[in-house]
Amino acid sequence: MSGIKRFFTPRVIAGASVRPMDIVRAPYFRMAILTTLAGSISYLIGMNAPRVSGVTAAIAAMVSMRHTFHDSIQESFRQVVGVLIGGSVGYAAIKLVGFNAYVIAAAIFASFVAARLLRLGEEGAMAIAVTVILVVGPNVSTSTIEQRFLGVILGAAIATFFSYFVRQGSPKDRALQAGIAEAHAMSDLLNEIAVALTEQDGVVHVAQAQKWMSRAKEIAVTLREIKGQALSALEGSSWSPVLDRTEVQAVVDQIALSEATATTVINICRDLVMTSGSTQQMPALLATALAEVLSATAGVIEEQAEIAEDHPAEPAEEELDDWNKRRDQAIAELRDIDETQPLLLGGSILRDAEKITEILS
Repeated sequence: MSGIKRFFTPRVIAGASVRPMDIVRAPYFRMAILTTLAGSISYLIGMNAPRVSGVTAAIAAMVSMRHTFHDSIQESFRQVVGVLIGGSVGYAAIKLVGFNAYVIAAAIFASFVAARLLRLGEEGAMAIAVTVILVVGPNVSTSTIEQRFLGVILGAAIATFFSYFVRQGSPKDRALQAGIAEAHAMSDLLNEIAVALTEQDGVVHVAQAQKWMSRAKEIAVTLREIKGQALSALEGSSWSPVLDRTEVQAVVDQIALSEATATTVINICRDLVMTSGSTQQMPALLATALAEVLSATAGVIEEQAEIAEDHPAEPAEEELDDWNKRRDQAIAELRDIDETQPLLLGGSILRDAEKITEILS
């Protein structure tokens, strides 16, 4: 069952079992179904429309399919321009020397030049080259060039349409909700650490600390991926009719806040890993005071995440008074400590917690 859950993207599986709706919502599954529809419909229309190549339309549709609407628009535009450049070079070469290996070489190289101009990278160049070879293939004439080029336009347009349905909601909203979910995960982690410090009188086991560290790193990695999606939406907002640049920028800023918070949470977990199993045990009163600081810090994260639902990147304020009170209590406990390691650990955790509140407020 776990293999099936991984296949359909684990982030959409909420329970212990896979439900039919989980499969329908899974991006991989939706991408497979919608790409199949885009390719087959492009072929069907192309075969029944005059002066349009159905095969070229189907391939162009599959190449242009993306997970987001604005990415598909961008890819479709690049495909059409790239094929226009590469196809022109190939067609001119055919007229000069006929169709042979040299023409293929010229068309492929022109595809890489076009991809460089359009900033598509190597994979984009390969995609354009495949389509260009289809357009300027053997037995080509002016009429077949036109049919194949119109097939590229048809396939790209249909792919753009279907790409809108690959993921639910707008890219901005998806990135925001995903980032807020990771903020809640960080809050839960800090609360868990706080409970452990209180119940275990400051004793932290090595395996326990390593587990916290692993979870914090997973959150950071996920936030990096989410930030990449938000930045992609920000780039697309400059020309996409469905994205407001100001709103998308606020989401990018919100993800950046969460990313900086995650880095600091990792530092807290790293300190606990390095000092776990130490012979110098943390005094119970200090452990309780630090636990209250971490719990209050989790409250600040929660508050800011709730605010971000409607106002991304807006600062948290209400929880700061409680946090300052608990920080002062922890500082008072630190002043009574003589042992070096508990003093350093407590001071480091306190400073990292303070850094989180500075980031979010």
